[in-house]
Amino acid sequence: MSSFNEIINKVTNLDNNIFSIKYNNADKISGIDKIFFSIMCNESFKSYKNKFHFIDETLNNFYFLIKQNEKDSFFNLFCKIQSIYHRLNRLAYLYKYKKSNLIIDTDLHLNKIAENEPNVICLYHINSRYLFKIEELLKIIYASLTNSFLVFSEPISIKNPYNNVPFGKSILYYIYIYLALNAKITFIKYKYLDIFLKFKECNFDITMFVNRYEHILREYVIKNYLNNTTKPTLLIEIKSIVDTFNNKFSKQINKITISEEFPEDELIRIMKPYLYLHLTSCYSLVNKNKIEANKQLYKKLQEFQCFNPQFGRKIIRFKNVIKNGKCKRVKSHIEFNMKHKKFNTYDIGTFMTNHLSYINEPQEDEDNYEESEDELEYTFNDTTHFSQPQLNDDLNEEDDLNEEDDLNEEDDEDEDEQNVQDEEDFWNNEEEDDGEWSLEL
Repeated sequence: MSSFNEIINKVTNLDNNIFSIKYNNADKISGIDKIFFSIMCNESFKSYKNKFHFIDETLNNFYFLIKQNEKDSFFNLFCKIQSIYHRLNRLAYLYKYKKSNLIIDTDLHLNKIAENEPNVICLYHINSRYLFKIEELLKIIYASLTNSFLVFSEPISIKNPYNNVPFGKSILYYIYIYLALNAKITFIKYKYLDIFLKFKECNFDITMFVNRYEHILREYVIKNYLNNTTKPTLLIEIKSIVDTFNNKFSKQINKITISEEFPEDELIRIMKPYLYLHLTSCYSLVNKNKIEANKQLYKKLQEFQCFNPQFGRKIIRFKNVIKNGKCKRVKSHIEFNMKHKKFNTYDIGTFMTNHLSYINEPQEDEDNYEESEDELEYTFNDTTHFSQPQLNDDLNEEDDLNEEDDLNEEDDEDEDEQNVQDEEDFWNNEEEDDGEWSLEL
């Protein structure tokens, strides 16, 4: 405040004290203005939070309430002092900016960048200059604001990655102005812009930001969990979903059977959308989204199983070779059945017209889904894994036992027929040099 006090003294001429015998009556600054501005320059001003708090109280005191002209004169005088103060601050900033060293002139991938390049922003921070690509800077902001513990949002302050010191609020506003006026946002990810602009709507107040947009942050946290969680954890979650779905049926033909040797990366890639539905049904803060994800998960898994009941099976390919006049079967290679239904499908017939009106689709009840053998209630808990399915009251234990006996008999018959067919295929191909056949497990 020392520089601000110096400006007050020069503009209002406080040295010309109205209580002094040497007071110059030709002074254009009124005595009441000198009294109020002198308070800002002495020790009693420390009782106020800041100068704006003092000005607000002064403008609303009993004296200025009845004298509007003197109130306007006092406020205009304060605005003049503020204008001079900001101009001097700007001049000092430009001087320090030009004299500062450019510490970082590469992006986060250590590629050289220049200040005049598109989408490159220069930040003056702690007496040094740093160059950033605007997308990388927004990514840092996104990671800080969507930080979480498990699925609970815990945003942290946005820091300079090169000195680990939080950015000031003025820098955050500068980034916003750069985005609005200079940045080309074509290649910037939407989620980075979405989070930053919502943060700006809250005047970069983290507490207000979380209170207002926690439900949106939860959606981003779920997506971050899918993208950043380790492979073993994702596999456990996926197997839990599949096991819960399989527990609904007693016949093997209605289950999703995945080999233990199935490629992990492919399994995660294929099942990740279903895992997203599961996490949404458990942890979303929007009740409608939870209910819809719960229903969609079961429906999608049922469609997935019906599209290719053999998905995930291990297939051992054999071939017949003749060596020393004898025909032998040797293992050729191992394959896995990876044919599956695409998760996202669109109705081509309505694609060109679905932007014209809203169709309120009736909510389907899970009990209306067609089931081939038994009716079980499919429920989810707000926990990491699904709950075990519950039997309905009308399910008869004797019917279950009879169905299991029939199932065992059918499996034995199928196995015998398969063995006979394999033997016939072998003898039919015995005389071929490079004939191939397969065994599906």
